[in-house]
Amino acid sequence: MLRKILTSFFIVLLLAIIVLGYLYLQKQKEYKGVDPFSAIPVNSELIVQFESLEHLITKLENNTGAWKELGNFDKIAKINENLQFIDSLASKIDSDHQFTLDRSFTIASHLQGKNDIEYLYILPILDYLEEKKLQTAVSNWIGPDLVLRERNYQNTSIYSIPATSKKEKELHFTFSKGLFLASRSMLLLENSVRQLSTDNSISKTKGFEQIRRTIGKNVDANIFLNLKTFPKQISFSLNKEHSKFIRNYTNIGNWTELDLSFRNRIILLNGFTYSDPSQGNLMNLFLQQEPVKMEMESILPATTGVLAVLGIDDPLLHKGKYRKFLDQMGKLSDYQKAINDLKKKTGEDFEEIIFSIIYKEIGLAFAEGNADKKFTVIRTKSASIAKEKMLKPILGFAKKQERTLSYYKRTYKLDSETSFDIYRLPEDRLPEKLFGSFFSDASSAYFTFIDNYLVMGPSISALSEFIQESVLGKTLDSNQNYQENKEYLSNKANFFFYTSTPKANRFITSFLNEELQSEIQNHKESVNKFQAVGLQLSSNRNLIYNNLFIEYDPVLESAPQTDWESRIDTCFRHKPYLVKNHYTKENEIFVQDIQNQIYLVNPAGRILWTKPLDSQIIGKVEQIDLFKNNKLQYLFATKNHLHLIDRNGNYVKNYPVRLKAEATRGIAIFDYDKNKNYRIFIPCKDQRVYAYSKEGKIIKGWSPAKAENPITCEIQHFRIGGKDYIVYADKFRVYILNRRGVERVKLKKQFSKSESNPFYLEKQSNRLVTSDTNGNIHYIYFNGKVESKSFTQLSEAHYFTAADLNSDGKNEYLFADYNFLKIFDASGDQKLEKKFDSGISYRPNVYKFSRRKIEIGICTENENKIYLIDLKGNNHSGFPLKGNTEFSIGFAKAGNKSFNLYVGDNRNFLLNYSVH
Repeated sequence: MLRKILTSFFIVLLLAIIVLGYLYLQKQKEYKGVDPFSAIPVNSELIVQFESLEHLITKLENNTGAWKELGNFDKIAKINENLQFIDSLASKIDSDHQFTLDRSFTIASHLQGKNDIEYLYILPILDYLEEKKLQTAVSNWIGPDLVLRERNYQNTSIYSIPATSKKEKELHFTFSKGLFLASRSMLLLENSVRQLSTDNSISKTKGFEQIRRTIGKNVDANIFLNLKTFPKQISFSLNKEHSKFIRNYTNIGNWTELDLSFRNRIILLNGFTYSDPSQGNLMNLFLQQEPVKMEMESILPATTGVLAVLGIDDPLLHKGKYRKFLDQMGKLSDYQKAINDLKKKTGEDFEEIIFSIIYKEIGLAFAEGNADKKFTVIRTKSASIAKEKMLKPILGFAKKQERTLSYYKRTYKLDSETSFDIYRLPEDRLPEKLFGSFFSDASSAYFTFIDNYLVMGPSISALSEFIQESVLGKTLDSNQNYQENKEYLSNKANFFFYTSTPKANRFITSFLNEELQSEIQNHKESVNKFQAVGLQLSSNRNLIYNNLFIEYDPVLESAPQTDWESRIDTCFRHKPYLVKNHYTKENEIFVQDIQNQIYLVNPAGRILWTKPLDSQIIGKVEQIDLFKNNKLQYLFATKNHLHLIDRNGNYVKNYPVRLKAEATRGIAIFDYDKNKNYRIFIPCKDQRVYAYSKEGKIIKGWSPAKAENPITCEIQHFRIGGKDYIVYADKFRVYILNRRGVERVKLKKQFSKSESNPFYLEKQSNRLVTSDTNGNIHYIYFNGKVESKSFTQLSEAHYFTAADLNSDGKNEYLFADYNFLKIFDASGDQKLEKKFDSGISYRPNVYKFSRRKIEIGICTENENKIYLIDLKGNNHSGFPLKGNTEFSIGFAKAGNKSFNLYVGDNRNFLLNYSVH
């Protein structure tokens, strides 16, 4: 009996050990790595794989830039909520935090029905224990009020979490072959389970395997696009017209992979596209074409909001492949009919003409804020040959209409010396007919040539604006943001797309459905912070390389609203000087850049000429009438020379004149008797002041004593009571001389005059006023008496200006130091104290518009801002404006209430503002 009992006991014990051992082994069982792509249905449209879900969540939580801004949009906010839920769920799986999200996470999208997009979520599971913990965590999460349902599908348990509201769908999940699979679509989850049981993985489909081998490591995500079906997903975001078009566009290519790198200020995506050469895919247009250098940006207006450029190294190869693509789409006969109709209309083959003149680039450009301003731009081999060919169909059409060429020709005059011929084409939809629907609505009604570029546009006025911006150098390649973004792009490509989001809002939203339009309008400021999007496609053997960036900048800066902008080569040396054209009596502008090149710019903003100098201009640029014939020349000094240049940019005879010593300050011109017998004074490094005649000869009657110290200011001349006073100062004393250089006034008290400020004549008190290095005011009387007064504490680098600001016959005193402007009356009462956000860069200038309309000009160079304020500190309407130099103001016509303001800015542009 005992033996039977012991036998039974050992049998039960053995069975218990076997069962417990089996359960233990099951719990410790590790799943072999299963490729998540083996669970993705082969007809999925979009796949996103994150190398580390934990890294993704952490990075997006810490992102203070682009992703945070995107969080203002409902769909992105929902993604953030889902990621936070996953993170919290993982932390609840066990208290030891052994379940980590530092593993790959894959999402695949799939179209279901007509308008539904469903998603499949895939997470690798390391072992059986993790699987059970995850299942338990989900059960605990849904709580006792909801029942976790279970059903069997192909020997796999599928669990369903009931929806908590009518608006939501059930969430289904399962565990299969070491993968956690979840979706709100039961059908998609079942497809995934079936997919795992077959060898027909998406990784083995044609093209996918090739691009998967190119994926980058240590990136935030790898994105795969099925180009045959993904356009249908895009169509859901578009309006009816464009949605219908894109849904049927199944011949773009096969597969694209993009490596995503997410930073605070930039989103980068790059990778490869596979397009089957045997199919009539649109991407095949780029295969066998060498990438070309994009140069069109050099003539496109800076106001271009959207730009798309085809880089075509072999135009005939492109034409053949495009015809093959149209044949595949069933549209070749329509294309040929359109070409034949044009030939009947004009007697010329437009297809042959256009493809014979193409050199490297065909572009489509949209002007800022106006969807109607679409320009087609073709780079030609030769503008003269291209023009000759383009005129043939016009002449043929004109002959049939019994008209001459002049009927179809207009001339746009930029100024009296510069003009462009603009022609009317007998066909206004030529780009679309030759290059496809991408050029839809791009009018070819009119065309002109700029350099070697053929430019087609909708109207004469539109082309005129294009010409003006291009000729003045206000082009896309001069745009600072565009130049910075080029760092993320290659110099060469077969296709290039660029959009400046703030400039292209109207264009972009015109494609979208009402829901998206409304959301963009509600978050317009956030959208505009994504300031630019760029895309390049480049042929690379049998693949196409994709390079895409999205720029984020939290600071929104509007472009200056100017009459015109004219670009110079480098930054400005000084303020733009207004000089008179002695023929037209109009103001022209004289400037110098930091490469010491000088420019003369006409009233339309066109650079008339440039001329290199040996060094920087010191002081002012003056005009004199050397020959007394009412023709003016430009006089100024550099470090070693005195220059006199005529209006055409040529030196006047005897100039440049080599100075006796190095100049320390600029020239001063005195015309004592108003007879144009000019005297030119210039202080030099040898502590002497030299006087020259207008012919550049040293004046012998001038012989002042050598200054005791280096001279620190320009020479000034005052005439009081019929006597001439020539005034200047060195570091420790003031000199007041007569015409011969003999001391006329000996001061009873000397002081150290401030270097940044001149002497001002106060006629009502018969005295000069200036400031010293400590900011004290000194009154100098012509009997040698000196009075001093302190108004405020100032640094040695302060600026001082004396001017009658309220037309009461008495001067007010302006002090600028650091970022403060203070104004006092002569008695010492403070009239204004104004603080700016940045330091004041130059001495305040006073502008008198009428007897009672007097305003003060301020520049804060570091901010690239200029101000025009009244005596109360109020900004003139429209100010501050963009600018980083002192500015000049001129009136187009006498008595005109509006004026032109000329200033340089930090983009190397001369700006002309029309101010009212």
